[in-house]
Amino acid sequence: MKKTLLLGGLLLSAWFSQAQQRLALYEEFTGENCPPCASTNPGLWTLISTPGNETKVLMLKYQSPIPSAGPIYNANPIFTDNRIDYYSISSAPSGSMNGGTPAHPGNLTQANINTASNGTAAFTISVGNPMYQNGGQTFTATITVTATAATNIANLKLRSALAESLHYATAPGTNGENDFENVIRQMYDNNGPNPDGQTIDAMWTAGQTRMYTIKGSVPSYVGVNPSTPPVNFLAAWVQRDDTKEVLQAARTPGNITITKPPLDIALTAISGVSGLKCQVPATITPKVTVKNTGTTPLTSATFYQNGGTGVMKTFPTIAAGASAEVQLDAIQIPNAGIQAVVDSVGFPNGVTNTDLNYYDNTVRGAAYILNSTAAPLPISYDFEAANAEWVPWPGTAANGFPILRQKAATQSNPNFGYGNSAYVGVFLTPYLSQADNGYLIFPKAELPAGPKAIDFYIAYALRGTIGDKLELLYTTDCGTNWTSVWTKSNGDLASAPATATNMYFIPSNDAGWKKWSVDITNVPTGANFAFKATSGDGSYIFIDNIKMRTGTTGINELIADGSFKVFPNPVSDLLNVSIDLKKASSVTYTVFSVLGQQVNAPVTKSMNTGTNTVTINTNNLAAGMYYLNITTEAGSIQQKFTKQ
Repeated sequence: MKKTLLLGGLLLSAWFSQAQQRLALYEEFTGENCPPCASTNPGLWTLISTPGNETKVLMLKYQSPIPSAGPIYNANPIFTDNRIDYYSISSAPSGSMNGGTPAHPGNLTQANINTASNGTAAFTISVGNPMYQNGGQTFTATITVTATAATNIANLKLRSALAESLHYATAPGTNGENDFENVIRQMYDNNGPNPDGQTIDAMWTAGQTRMYTIKGSVPSYVGVNPSTPPVNFLAAWVQRDDTKEVLQAARTPGNITITKPPLDIALTAISGVSGLKCQVPATITPKVTVKNTGTTPLTSATFYQNGGTGVMKTFPTIAAGASAEVQLDAIQIPNAGIQAVVDSVGFPNGVTNTDLNYYDNTVRGAAYILNSTAAPLPISYDFEAANAEWVPWPGTAANGFPILRQKAATQSNPNFGYGNSAYVGVFLTPYLSQADNGYLIFPKAELPAGPKAIDFYIAYALRGTIGDKLELLYTTDCGTNWTSVWTKSNGDLASAPATATNMYFIPSNDAGWKKWSVDITNVPTGANFAFKATSGDGSYIFIDNIKMRTGTTGINELIADGSFKVFPNPVSDLLNVSIDLKKASSVTYTVFSVLGQQVNAPVTKSMNTGTNTVTINTNNLAAGMYYLNITTEAGSIQQKFTKQ
């Protein structure tokens, strides 16, 4: 009896020893629009698929929206976005071995793989083939986890995924890649699709086995672009969420059988929402495009708008793989501003709890509502508090992007808005393509007879010689047609010297801002004003302290146009400054370096109507370029000079 027990113990010990073989998990974040990914991935796959490595490492890919989203990512971005956030991925290609710090896949070596797979595994995992129910409507699969030793590890998650290799006759993205190995297509837990996985037990005894079930449906896009030969499998891994370490990974031994659900529905587009509406309350009548992603005809479904009660709608039969538009009920929007419209669908053909592929069941749009009731002047906006009456609008262009309210902060300057304000309007040119444009629409205002003007501050600089454009427009027909009352572009828009081509201008103080006043006396009553920015691939355009008021324009109504002169220029010791004032005013003179640093004590003078001249001592200035800033109650202007 003792010999039998001893033999059993030896066999169990030997089994544990063999079971400690670790299959490392290498997760790559790549993208079909990523040029460095295209040059890195062939070598990476050659390394991963080296004979013998199939027992050492499992590679899984996430097609990511870096630098931009491609069609593989767009098919289902939910799980990829989740994993990008999980690992704080900011560039592609990036790869994580066993949940470690992401690094460039081009630096991965065979030695790295050997080290990652040689560690003692806390568990063994086996992944069962999917078992389909209701003709493929759903599947379940069993994942068996066995502890190789007694252990107590908190924060354990079991994650699982369906992966396949893809081949496209024509590259789906812009980087030229045609082949994509081991791409994750969906992730599951015990209830359905879920990239967070399912929590598993912390306490294990040596040799203890637990079985976990995953549940889901095969997405409609699986198998559409298969590799040759086809590769598709279920994968699973145990991961600590506190440290992100992957303790063990596994996959089904071979390909799995792919069966798609008979009833599966998707929404692919929304229309009738995005145009301007110039009436409050506004009526929106959305249409959605319904796609039959199942294998049997569709005749009805339940639709939900903005989280409201579902409404069953019938429609002409939609064949498998086909699409059709469905008109939804009208929505009443009571207030001005941006109104999100979220439509979702479920219960295809009236059957409940069938569609587990709900990643594609929702579409989103935005309605842009302008208040039709005009407010009396003055109307101001300093961006410090959000105001729904000022509407960022992307316009009607395909790649429109609005002027947004943003925090005015950098690491070195937490408040770079005009007057050290905390928020500004900004057009995010560095993130846009050339000719992309967008708007910021003002609240509707009463426009009484007599002089009227719009004052505002701009901070902008050329990026090298590359510039952008900003316009002040108005519309009298709710955005169908726009008329320009002011346009500045490139150097004419600049408030500061050009930066290097690899830098983007951000003002460091008020010297980087320039005040503009635009006459709107002749604009017809009933008009809506807007800023429109257009990218030339230059730099940020910052806007602050907008004021629409009665009265004449600002600085040009105080200082005669063209009368601001500095001489001699270049200057050696004394700089003469001449201006012609249209009325008496207090004027402050301040000198700034090209970096925006104040380099002299401000000089303030009370001046009379007519030509006024002051002298600024420049003896203490080092040789170089400077800006003289003149500030009045009507605004500021600048003039460049050189100290020799």
